Amino acid sequence: MSRFFVLWGLLLLLAASSCQHSIRTDKKADKSEVVTSAAVELDSLNLAIASDSLDPEGFYNRSKYYLQHSETNQALADINRAIQLNSKNAGYFVTLADIYLAVNRVPNCLEALLKAMELDPVNNDAMLKLSEVYLLLKDYENCFKYSGMALDHERINPVAHFIRGYAYMELGDTALAIRNFQAAADLNQKYYEAYVQLGILYSIAKSPLAAGYLEAATRIEPNRPEGYYLLGMAYQEQENIQKALETYHQLLTIAPNYKEALYNIGYIHLVYTGDYKTAVDYFSRAIAIDPKYVDAYFNRGYSFELSGDYENARKDYQKALEILPNYERSIEGLNRLDKAQ
Repeated sequence: MSRFFVLWGLLLLLAASSCQHSIRTDKKADKSEVVTSAAVELDSLNLAIASDSLDPEGFYNRSKYYLQHSETNQALADINRAIQLNSKNAGYFVTLADIYLAVNRVPNCLEALLKAMELDPVNNDAMLKLSEVYLLLKDYENCFKYSGMALDHERINPVAHFIRGYAYMELGDTALAIRNFQAAADLNQKYYEAYVQLGILYSIAKSPLAAGYLEAATRIEPNRPEGYYLLGMAYQEQENIQKALETYHQLLTIAPNYKEALYNIGYIHLVYTGDYKTAVDYFSRAIAIDPKYVDAYFNRGYSFELSGDYENARKDYQKALEILPNYERSIEGLNRLDKAQ
């Protein structure tokens, strides 16, 4: 998987849900181990450069380290030094493009990738990344051009199929999008993003196939919460409420602060099980994470209303209106309360 998808992957994975969340899963001990390992790695890279300051590979390797750790200024300085020492290495320009994209310098990114192609016309990384950047720019003609070149050069190329699938999806050609995502998954049966996109498209189509693809995604990446969220949504849309609840609770063991999962559990108890107390508890947890979660305030208020607690219902409807003036559902809720009292 290329670095470009790391930078914008969630936009792809959550295209159908538009949720934003904060995920914290690392333990302090694990973070300490990572910091120690990174320090050892950097020391080793520094020693390699000190032992031979005219070897471009040393600067190239340290540049990739800095990029991985989001130290883009140092990364850019090192890759430029590597290019000064050897301006004929296409891989150095591909890494330069990665750095430019990381700091949102898209024209420089394209220039670096085209230079890599000039040096190595069949460089698969350069072709794929050019197609990715053009996809970001919604220049579909060039996206298809370079992903097609990548496929011509290397037929077993799941990333090229994935890029083309996403381009077709943006263009509204669902059949070709599914065909390409399926090709990516067939060529790489561990391709998490391809399974997720297939799950999203089949969910939009209200197809029962959606759950199967999203289940496969959670098996491939069992610690990625967005796969469980989309799977829970697929079950919920199919009104398989028990499986939806099981999936959302599994998600919360990975990401306890995933507010959308808390909200959806509350919604299920409000709408499907009629357990208003439990619904209130989950909406309250979602609100604790996001105090401006207007839909959670409304649905908690509605849960209070249905359970006969008009005082707290009124407070939540009013709070929702404070956050979002003219919020129609809260206005209707307050009108119902006025008539009931």
